[in-house]
Amino acid sequence: MGSTTLVLLRLLAAIGGGYALTAATVPLAALLLAAAGMARSEATTLAMMLGFIFYALLLLWAFSVGSLSRLWTVLAGSTAVTTGALLLLN
Repeated sequence: MGSTTLVLLRLLAAIGGGYALTAATVPLAALLLAAAGMARSEATTLAMMLGFIFYALLLLWAFSVGSLSRLWTVLAGSTAVTTGALLLLN
């Protein structure tokens, strides 16, 4: 594959996969924070604010990881595990 294709695949993984993982992590974090005793509204707000930082870090990590297959595997696996945990706890 050409370098342009590899960059586009990495960009797609960073934006789409990072968004999917963040979208699964934020409600899980809010649920866990509320279960730990934090007020539900504060837990939701804190989880959403931390989600922005988490997404930014995922974007940076996506371009620093060496292997494109590792990037896709980690993002897909983490999203699956986080979504499964959210479904089990909800």
